[in-house]
Parts: sequence; C-alpha cells; structure tokens
Amino acid sequence: MMRRFVPILTILALLVAAIPVPAGAVSTQQEVEMGQQEDQQIVESSVIETDPLLNAYVQGIAGNLWNQVARKDVPYSIKIIHDTSVNSFATLGGFVYLDEGLIDFVQSDDELAGVIGHETGHIERRHVLTMNSKAEILNILFGIASMFSPLIYNFGGLAEAGIMAKISREDEIQADRYGLQLMSRAGYDPESMVTMMSHLTVLADAKSDLVTKYLQDHPDPKARVAHLLGYPELNPKDLTTDELLVRALSDEERARYEFASTRFEKILQRDPNNAEALLGLGQADLALGLTSKSEQTLAEAAQEGTPETRLAADQGIAALRQMEVERVNLTAPNLSKLQTAMTAAHASQAQAAAQIEARAEQGRDQIKSVNDRIQALQYELPNFGNINVRRGSRIEAVVKNMTLIARSLNSAIMDAGTPIDGVGSLETNKRSGLLKEGADIYREMQRPLRMTPIPSDSVALLPSYPAMLNELSLADSDMLRSVDAARASLVMLDQSIGDLDGLLKQLDQVQLDFNGDINPGDYDMLAPTLQKVSTEFNQAAVAASEGAQLYNMARSRQLSARITLLGVGTSPERYKTLQYALKQRFGSTGIDYRTMLRDGLTPGDVTAATILAADIKSTPEAVIAKAKSTGTSIIDVANADGMHAWPLEIFMGLTYLDYTDNPAKELHPLS
Repeated sequence: MMRRFVPILTILALLVAAIPVPAGAVSTQQEVEMGQQEDQQIVESSVIETDPLLNAYVQGIAGNLWNQVARKDVPYSIKIIHDTSVNSFATLGGFVYLDEGLIDFVQSDDELAGVIGHETGHIERRHVLTMNSKAEILNILFGIASMFSPLIYNFGGLAEAGIMAKISREDEIQADRYGLQLMSRAGYDPESMVTMMSHLTVLADAKSDLVTKYLQDHPDPKARVAHLLGYPELNPKDLTTDELLVRALSDEERARYEFASTRFEKILQRDPNNAEALLGLGQADLALGLTSKSEQTLAEAAQEGTPETRLAADQGIAALRQMEVERVNLTAPNLSKLQTAMTAAHASQAQAAAQIEARAEQGRDQIKSVNDRIQALQYELPNFGNINVRRGSRIEAVVKNMTLIARSLNSAIMDAGTPIDGVGSLETNKRSGLLKEGADIYREMQRPLRMTPIPSDSVALLPSYPAMLNELSLADSDMLRSVDAARASLVMLDQSIGDLDGLLKQLDQVQLDFNGDINPGDYDMLAPTLQKVSTEFNQAAVAASEGAQLYNMARSRQLSARITLLGVGTSPERYKTLQYALKQRFGSTGIDYRTMLRDGLTPGDVTAATILAADIKSTPEAVIAKAKSTGTSIIDVANADGMHAWPLEIFMGLTYLDYTDNPAKELHPLS
C-alpha cells in the first residue's frame, strides 16, 4: 500500500537538515544543469505564456541587460508564467521567470528592466548557490516534486522550488545594486527601480493578495528604497545638468512624455535658459495637450540656443497655430442627441453592473466551495517519497498525469477568479474594479458636456464619443459573459473533484511489484480513471481561460476609450505623438490622421490595431479592413485572430502610461 501524504513540516525539517556544500564546488556547467532540471519542473507545473509579441517585448529588454553581464558563460533565458501574481524569481544557471501579473503591474519598460536586472543580479552573484548552502537545498528540492502530490505542491501558487529557500537581505541589496548598474549601462532609467518599489509599497500597504508572493520572496520595498537612494545613480546632487538632460531627452525619445516633461522642468529650475530643455519641454507639453504652455515654452526656446534649436522651436510654434485654425473646421456632433446617448449609456451601465455584481457574488461562493472541497482531499493524497520514479515506469505516468491535473486545477482556479474578483463593484464605499473604471470613464466623458461653453479641446473629442460609448457597452457585455464563463468552469471543477476523490481512493489501493513499480493489473484498472479526470480538469481550465479572455477584452476596451480621451486625435500634431509612441513600441505608426478621421476610427482603435498587427505579423490597415468587413471592433478581431487579451491589455496600458505615468506621485522625487 502506498503511504499517506507526508506533512509539509517533514519536508521543512529535511531542508533544515541540509548539509552545506560550498558554492565554489559547483561549476557553471553543473549550475546550468541543475537550473535546467528545475526549469523542467516549473514548465511542467505551470502555464507558460506563448504570445509572441509579449515574449518578444520581454526578451528584448532582457537581452539589452544581458549584453552587459559579467558571466558570459551563463546561457540566460526568461519565461513568462501565466499567473496573476505580481512576482518574479531567478533560479540556477541563468533562468529567470516573470509572472504575467508583474508585467501588467509595471508602468514602463524601465521598471520591467529594473525587475529583470534585480533577478539577473542574483544569478551573477551566485546567490542561489551561496545562500544557506542552496546547492544542497535545491538538490533536495528537486526530489520534492515527486515526494508529495503535485496537487498540493501546486495548489495556491506556482512550484517555485528555488524560492522556498529565502534570499537574505544582504543578497537582495546586492542584487538591487547590480541590477541598478546593469540597467544604467543598458540605457534604462535607474530611477525606475525606485518607482517600481514605490508602486509595490502602495500595493503592499493595501494588503493586496496580488503582491503576497512578492513580499514573501523579497524584503520590504520601503527598506530597499532607502538603500537605493544612497547610490550615486540616484542622488540628484551627484548628477550634472548635462546628465539630467540626457535622461530627459532619453525619456522623450522613447515617448515617455509625462516623465520627460517633469525632468525638463527640473532642469529649468537649475538653468532657466537651457534651450534644449525649453525645446524638449515644449514638445512634451504638446503631446500632453498643454498647448498654451507649449507655445509659451517654445517661444522662450526660440530666443535661446543654437540656430537648430531656434528653428525647431519656430516650427513647433507654427504647428501649434495651425492646430487652432484646424479646430474651427472640425464638425461638432448634435449635442442634444449626444447627451441623450450618454444618458442611455449610463443607465445601461448601471443595469449591467447590478447583474455583474450579483453573479460575481455567486461566483465567490462557488470558489469558496471548490477550495473547501480541494482542501478536504489533502490527506487522501498519496506520497511517492520512498519510491524511485524511474523514467518510462508506470509510476512516472501516474505522476505526470497528477502534475497535469494539478496544473489544470491551478489554472482553472486562477482564471475563474480573475473576472469574479476583478469586475469589482459600484456599491457605495466599495467602488472598485472594472465597474468603477467604466463609471469613471463615463463621468469623465460627461464632464465637458456640463460646461458652457464646452472647451475647444473637448469639442474636438466629441465626434469620438459614439465609438467610445459602443466600446464601453461591449466592455460591460464582456464582463457579464466573463463572470458567467468563470462560474460555468467552477461547476465543471466541482463535478471533477468528485471524480478526483474516486481516483485518489483507487490510488490508495494500488500495489507495487518487486521492481517498485505499480502492478500492471492495478495500472490497467487505474489508467481510464486517470485519463478521465485529467481530461475533465483540462476542460475546466479551458472554460476558465475563456472567462479570463473576456475579462481582459473588457479591460482593453476601457483602455481604448482612455487613450482616445487623452485627446491625441484632436489634431494632426498631437496624433503624431501617438504615432511616434506606436513606432517606438511596435514598429509601425498605425494609420495616417486623415484615414483615421475618414474611417470613423479613434486613437484607441488605431492603438489596438497596431498592437494586433505586430502580434500576428500583419499591418494595421489589414486589421482595420477586417474589422470593417466583419462589422466588429478591433478588439473582437484580436480575439478572433487568437491574440491573448492579457498581452493586448498590457501593451495598451503601456501606451496610455506614456502620457499619464506621473513621476510626481512617486515616493522619491525624480532628479
């Protein structure tokens, strides 16, 4: 008879009893081989994100950093784990992992570079080997995956073997220092490591479950910030005006318009007549819609600096004046009809919100019920600790199937919880989630309609209102469908858990032969049930992923409206700033301004089409043509073409943050 599950306390005792092995006794080749073994376990027990554009984005940033590393003999690699948690970790031999939730959480390429740089620092400094004899600990951990059931090993989080041995505070500080140097040499803004910590601090203070794993695996962000601010890269007193100007120009070159504006203003506090800073600030303010301020600043730049600076300033002023001429030619919609449409849309949203909230509440009860049933099975799980799981054996087949069941279970629970927990509420004092975001967008759209006269910038936005209202209505529909899909997957899970219980009872009766393998007769009896349960859990995971896809489509639709509300489509000059940002990120400027207006598109539509085109190796024009021919939105086309909605939302969010990521809100004032 197989022995019952060994309590986790026993495993922890094994870790404490590990015999130290000097890090120097492990060669790079051995380290890489150990990392490959752990990577195999992580890949088998996790869902790895395959979206090509998101992987190319992460690989590009990581590659820039790894061009600067000292350990050239380490074959660095990075994988994205489909997990909503805000976390990252590194293992042996150059393996780095990012949860998709962390990529969604960062607010710039530079912040992501800071995270990857930090994890690279652990590998470069061989922390996984040196901290508390991790070489021996990890050797033991490699066996733990087969020592107790994958169900418990995976449930509630990723099987992060290398992270069970906590990194010391000293190692974390070293990794921060190395990551800071690495990202600076690679051309990323070192200040972004501080802003990332600032965001984590806010999230930690809110006690969000999303950041729980990060706080378990890393020290308090506040303590890390205190150390970071002592380094010369982050001390404003150690930076010359020219160095600050280089950073500001880099921000503007990479379309970080809000950051660039703030930095140029800091430079002008030191040197009010700095022509390059005046020119840069004027151009950044144009992108941000501060046209009067932009013209004033450019006029000052035209009086200073080189002939090239003065010429650029004069051209900018001429463009701004042309903007005012073109505003007169824009056709304003029927305000009475628009107001009626707004009122109807708001009422429809309130009705949809009531349905969404009620069904999400029922979904939360379902999640609790499923979790309770899973926990009740804990002591029925078999233990393979004293069994040699040989390659090609029947026991190996059982273990692999149990791993697949565990992975499907984890994926289903996570994806089902994404919409159920994420749609939020409009209840008084409990406003949250996507419902709150949608209501806030409606409120922002309504605000100028109550003003007399309506500001010219707002008048220029009004032609886009019908398209935005349609997108927001579709977002509400997606939210409702996402919750329904999540609840349906939970019903499937609930039914499958009963079959899993039966499978575990069968496993409890399995006998081993003289070779330490499962008897052929017992395996033949077990195999059909094992396959049936594995298929059932996989189907539940697929159903839950459909709910998560719909939820992230709703998020993308809201971001499309947000991008349009920036006002970047109100003139050719401001639209050029969006085209420039799209070119930097996705290698395409989208479509030209006149085509956008002619086809009744919004800047949000153009952004989504450009992202999808980059993902599927097409063109924005082809994507837009497909949307027109099918009578659907760009985001529906993205879904039909198989793009994962989470990466779409991530990239739309990064584009939006180019204009709105305000460094003044961070804990540390930017230099």
